Amino acid sequence: MPTRRIDELVWRALTDPDFRVRLLNGHRREALDSLNLTELEQQAVLAVKADTLETFAGALCQTGL
Repeated sequence: MPTRRIDELVWRALTDPDFRVRLLNGHRREALDSLNLTELEQQAVLAVKADTLETFAGALCQTGL
């Protein structure tokens, strides 16, 4: 089950085009600086390999966060 913070990350990626670009184009760590994720959540998000938001969100769902 996704955590509230992971839900917020995905929602922001859906609604904020600039954030979405940073999340998917190699600037993910900088994008995460604006969120209050736990270390475990950050590690999971940084480990995702995806070039679309759909793939990214699907991979996060598989992490169990």
